[in-house]
Amino acid sequence: MTLQAVAAGRFKLDGLVNFATSAAIEEQGASLLLNAGDNCWEIDLSGISHADSSALSVFLSWIRLAEKNQKSIGFTGMPDELEALAQVCGIQPLLESVSCRQS
Repeated sequence: MTLQAVAAGRFKLDGLVNFATSAAIEEQGASLLLNAGDNCWEIDLSGISHADSSALSVFLSWIRLAEKNQKSIGFTGMPDELEALAQVCGIQPLLESVSCRQS
């Protein structure tokens, strides 16, 4: 599990995101995003192999981080399983409302 920069303002999250890994992913990702220097953070989630609800808390944390630092953030490639979980938890509209807006 890791978040990697793949291009300017573009990141990809790979691997397992669960209660055992989410705190490390959140912290590693926050550091990477803040140090990237981009105004827009587009995070590709298609590399997630499995995730539980803790993944959603990681995404919410990164959304708050983006707002706090006046950055745009968006998510692409969300796996169906995670999208269904977000819908059950009632945060699907929030995840869909954020987008990476180039300034």
